[in-house]
Amino acid sequence: MKVKGVLKIVLLVAAAVMIVWLPIILVVGVWIYLVWMVWKKKTKIFHDQMEPKLAERRLKMLKALLLVAGISLVGSIVGIIVHNALYGLSEMEEPVSFVIALVALVLFTIATMGGLIIFLKGRRQQDKGIPK
Repeated sequence: MKVKGVLKIVLLVAAAVMIVWLPIILVVGVWIYLVWMVWKKKTKIFHDQMEPKLAERRLKMLKALLLVAGISLVGSIVGIIVHNALYGLSEMEEPVSFVIALVALVLFTIATMGGLIIFLKGRRQQDKGIPK
């Protein structure tokens, strides 16, 4: 009886960890892929029919979003480490760095999704009747 209860608890914890960490791993993977594509291929990541000026604008916007995402990822990691260090030293909850870490993580997710949208819109070829 005790083994079944422990097994249920272990499975619930594993499911909770997967629900939390799987999206974070996916978003970080998308961010790494986009950074690699921008670094290696420049404006060639967009389709050939796109105007060069539009491709340059989209590339600048994509670079800015990826930069914001990278800075916010570092900020969230630093905020979590500072929060845990302060809690370990003082045994008191310190919510400021924790809130900063959470806001930075949300900003990272939003910036990465924005970069993905720009990337995918640029890859899609436009129909001749639709303005670029």
